[in-house]
Amino acid sequence: MRDFTDRWGRVMDGMKTRRHAGARIWTPLCAAVLAVLCQTGPAAADATLAAYINKAGAQRMLSQRIVLAYCKVGLGILPADSQRQLDSAVERFDRQLAELKSYTPTPEIREALDTVERVWSPFKATARQSVTRDGARRLWIWDEDLLYASHKVVRLLQDLSDQRSARLVNIAGRQRMLSQRMAKLYMLREWGFNTLTLQDDIEAARNEFDGALRTLQDAPENTPEIGKALDGIALQWTWFRNALDLVGEEPYRLVVADSSQSILAGMDEVTGMYEELSGVP
Repeated sequence: MRDFTDRWGRVMDGMKTRRHAGARIWTPLCAAVLAVLCQTGPAAADATLAAYINKAGAQRMLSQRIVLAYCKVGLGILPADSQRQLDSAVERFDRQLAELKSYTPTPEIREALDTVERVWSPFKATARQSVTRDGARRLWIWDEDLLYASHKVVRLLQDLSDQRSARLVNIAGRQRMLSQRMAKLYMLREWGFNTLTLQDDIEAARNEFDGALRTLQDAPENTPEIGKALDGIALQWTWFRNALDLVGEEPYRLVVADSSQSILAGMDEVTGMYEELSGVP
């Protein structure tokens, strides 16, 4: 910005030498424009970066939501709605991946997105086929790789920002993923995929959500609006975490599905609020 200012000053000096009257009119105006650029440039860059952190974080959530919706179709839980959720999540992941690939500020991010694309290709193909139990098993295997690859993109984007609010965008965005992950694992268990580690995975996700929610609630950057939204999510979370222990009955599955959706919507709103903080100079 200093080089730009110096060059601008030399241009203005030349204009004053040639046209004194014009210079008296334009100098204050150009100085004002330059001041605006100096003030809004970094904020605009931070806002753009926060928006892409939010978008990349949503990809983590979609990796879990796709399998959750797939399982809901297989279990017959509001199958028409669940199929629409599945189709919408697949289309959104595809669209956002293209948008993220249009914004690759470093070679590392470009490489990370290439990895996401490689993992996504067979995952998407299976998600778009007819729902089967074997398809659910394959998606469950692949979604861990897709989640890890998507998380790497978020981390690399966050590393580019020097604003603490970018970290909060990441944490809040990860809560969206955990809401869908816990519900996904619950539905897999209900469909008979009761492995030795599945219950441990549910408990680990539950503990992660607990800890991250406390971190967000204690963040000094929180506005009153963010604090109120987080308090509401905390009440929903108490209900959701208890619902994860209810098994074996169809109404319980509906409770888990609805609760996870409410948590997702609330955390998506909070993530957007943190994103907005990154655009404040």
